[in-house]
Amino acid sequence: MNHAKTYYWMRPCIHCNGQGRLLIMKNLSTNSLYLHCEECEWGWRQPDRTDDVEAAFLTLQENFQAQPASAMEIEQAGWSGYVSGLFQE
Repeated sequence: MNHAKTYYWMRPCIHCNGQGRLLIMKNLSTNSLYLHCEECEWGWRQPDRTDDVEAAFLTLQENFQAQPASAMEIEQAGWSGYVSGLFQE
């Protein structure tokens, strides 16, 4: 049985000049959402600061498990207005 994961994304990443999209992910350690670039692995904890490279962090340097945020989790966090698109993998 194939269970596709749905990924919601916000915008192209400014850190890698748009090569990757900022995926809305859930940090399972803190139970909070963050944005994660699928290409360069940089992330942002605040969606309104994704124009600021100084506000980013390298996700590979942090120790936590993550999964794609669900539509309900995105809505509950008040991030629905940041969703630009979605895809399944």
